[in-house]
Amino acid sequence: MPHPARRTALLAICVSLSSLAWGQSPPLAPPGKNAALRAPTQPVLLTVSGQITRHNLGDDAAFDAAMIDSLPAHEFRTWSPWFKEPMTFRGPRLKTVLEAVGATGQTLHMVALNDYAVDVPFSDAERYEPILARRIDGKVLGVRDKGPLFLIYPFDQKPETRMDQFYGRSIWQVTRVTVR
Repeated sequence: MPHPARRTALLAICVSLSSLAWGQSPPLAPPGKNAALRAPTQPVLLTVSGQITRHNLGDDAAFDAAMIDSLPAHEFRTWSPWFKEPMTFRGPRLKTVLEAVGATGQTLHMVALNDYAVDVPFSDAERYEPILARRIDGKVLGVRDKGPLFLIYPFDQKPETRMDQFYGRSIWQVTRVTVR
């Protein structure tokens, strides 16, 4: 019988191969607390750096669309200052992305494609459950639609977030996150 660590590694390889055989994306990372992320195979949408323990691109963690879409998605309908009516936002919780890279810190420095940046308290991920939306009303977000990723808070479900402070943290066209 193989050593337990080897059994875990073999199991991860078998799961990945069986997923590929069925046309599914392999899991984001093999089992284990400090497991490495799989490498992106498509253009990178999001790069996470700083205080993280899981990497797949040097000291960074890079996610392509398939990797983001393989994370558990959450959806909520909410009003926001950027649209005339409530919209349905869908994507992984920010908390889930941070867990996937083993992030620990106090602040998330989030940067958009045009280099606009905001600092988001790390605690917001747990307390308010914002998502990195990839879809609005079922449509995948393109750059012209505030995509590919839009950090959005559930303003209607968490009324305490209905203020300029949280509207300012809702950054769209997110491309980089530095965990500090």
